[in-house]
Amino acid sequence: MGELGELLGILTAITFGAAIMNFVIKFVNRKWVMKLPKENKFRQFYMSVMKFLVKNHRFFGFGAAALMVAHIVIQILFAWVSITGLITASLAVVTVILGVIMFQKKKSNKTLFWAHRSAVIALILSFLVHVITKI
Repeated sequence: MGELGELLGILTAITFGAAIMNFVIKFVNRKWVMKLPKENKFRQFYMSVMKFLVKNHRFFGFGAAALMVAHIVIQILFAWVSITGLITASLAVVTVILGVIMFQKKKSNKTLFWAHRSAVIALILSFLVHVITKI
């Protein structure tokens, strides 16, 4: 069961990574890709990838949250409880809740937006500590 817990952890990281790519791909688009001519093949490909990631951002986030819950359950039942893992999970829950609130409001709220982004940054740092230390 330890291998299943590890697999679920890896899948959680991949799906959260896909959700986080929403920011990265938009940033790269604003800084470099939009400066390319509209006929450019790379720009056309990039725009299709960006549309896919942006359109499915919330589904990646929900999928990561569901995988995270499964990962936690497996780890608690069959392996060990990690303090850094619980902290990372807590930050992931905060991130998802802020995302859901923003989605439901359908209005741009800079405070919620920056709180969501800050939670993601804390989540990334916490994840790195979790993976590196295994505490």
